[in-house]
Amino acid sequence: MPAPTGARLPALACLLALPLTACVTAAPHTSSGRAAELANLVSRSIACRAGAPRSSTLDRFLDAERARGATPEQIAGARSTYVTVSEAATINQDVRPEACSAEERSSLKPRMARVRAGDFSGL
Repeated sequence: MPAPTGARLPALACLLALPLTACVTAAPHTSSGRAAELANLVSRSIACRAGAPRSSTLDRFLDAERARGATPEQIAGARSTYVTVSEAATINQDVRPEACSAEERSSLKPRMARVRAGDFSGL
């Protein structure tokens, strides 16, 4: 059964909200919060042409979370959060592109380089 119109509007507003982490209620120090931050970093890096993730980035991030002691439920939540925020960022960038300044690009490059190297400690 489709969601009532009243439930669709807040969901759409959340998808289009900036920052996208507004859609994720997890604290930044949780696996889901860190996954949301990673998804935002990856999305902005791609949009700003400041680096692209490796195909194994999500799996390596989840492995790092397991090593930090995350439970299977936290890992599942982190995966779901990453996918949701990534999809929302892609939709948002298509609907309302956000330009990148030279400063943003230069700050994203080293962070994305660390992520590409498998270092998720900055999240």
